[in-house]
Amino acid sequence: MTAASLPLPRPVVTGAVSEHAHDEPVALLQLDVADVAEAASAVYREVRRGRRVVAVASGGADASARLAEALDAIGVTTALPAPGQALLNAPASIVAGPEVAVAHTRPAPERPLRVALAGCGVVGGGVLARLLGDDRFEVVGVLVRDPNKPRDPAVSKPLLLADPAALLAREPDVLVEAISDASTGLALIRAALSRGVDVVSANKQAVGSDLAALTALAEAHDARLLYSASVGGGSPLIETVRRARKHGPVVRIEAVLNGTCNFILNRLAAGVAFDEALIAAREAGFAEEDPTADLSGLDAAAKLAILAHEALDDGISPERIARETLSADAALLPGRVRQISRLDLRTDSAGVALAAVDGDAFFADLPDEGNALRVTTGDGRVFTARGRGAGRIPTTESVWADLIDLLNA
Repeated sequence: MTAASLPLPRPVVTGAVSEHAHDEPVALLQLDVADVAEAASAVYREVRRGRRVVAVASGGADASARLAEALDAIGVTTALPAPGQALLNAPASIVAGPEVAVAHTRPAPERPLRVALAGCGVVGGGVLARLLGDDRFEVVGVLVRDPNKPRDPAVSKPLLLADPAALLAREPDVLVEAISDASTGLALIRAALSRGVDVVSANKQAVGSDLAALTALAEAHDARLLYSASVGGGSPLIETVRRARKHGPVVRIEAVLNGTCNFILNRLAAGVAFDEALIAAREAGFAEEDPTADLSGLDAAAKLAILAHEALDDGISPERIARETLSADAALLPGRVRQISRLDLRTDSAGVALAAVDGDAFFADLPDEGNALRVTTGDGRVFTARGRGAGRIPTTESVWADLIDLLNA
């Protein structure tokens, strides 16, 4: 596959059929919103499976509003239809249920799933808070750089470790890997899989570096590797590519995969100077102190490589994906600009490039931290997904959904 910088593709019109409610499966959920996080998770897991959801929210007069707020924080679009209005006008429709929910007993596992957590930053800390409050899981260790640093949530001293080997020596069932460093994360993933330990990862650089080899390693040791959170935060981008491939051969992927760049480009379009837009992205929590991976397209290339693996049998190395750097010069491009990641199997090309998207509302209207994906199959069918691509809550939810999938497998 050649590496080439790509122009913005023209939207498919002739023969293209988008996903609509009439041909998507529907999930009807009865939810007790007394535990709003658990209720929102149940909806999110169905949405990422490609189902539209009708959620009956019990737990008081404001239950529907509280559930909608929790889902918005994840990035799931909801509707609160009034009586008599049509349902399924959004991925999730919420209707009011009884004041007191029908009791449902959650089956308890034979023993808690033993979890080792690597990384306790934005994502790792969010996952840890969920783990500590759920008796289905037992946290056996938390890998951090500095065990003496104060943390939120608080972690008991015996759980904190600075040695990756010591973490795996505690014999976890699953490793949750949320380390910012690619090489450390990759080494830890390989070590865990080699031991037959399941892995859930949010580390796109580690996973995207050689996903085919990691998948083969997992299969060789009867372990499972889940990595939904590595692309798109809470947006079900990986799952959308998988659904498209089940329908037919994927011929094109177009996506906005980096929330930092999207945030900055929105500010540039509003007339804000580049340096000021970058500062605002840091203050909003979307940009690292060193934003090189985001601005250079390296982050998006790693994510595109993961999506390519889902679309193809062999995938593509991130190093073979051409990249264009976002800089102050982007303000010189006319109209609304996006960092577009594209894989086109008809032209055998892949790239991450800046492009004007006026006239393509799917990408042009994308909010600050939003990610968006459009997948086209050989017969012209189009599969799409949009949502929050960055932030603690959406990414934590994606990791959590992978953990629940492991638990229920």
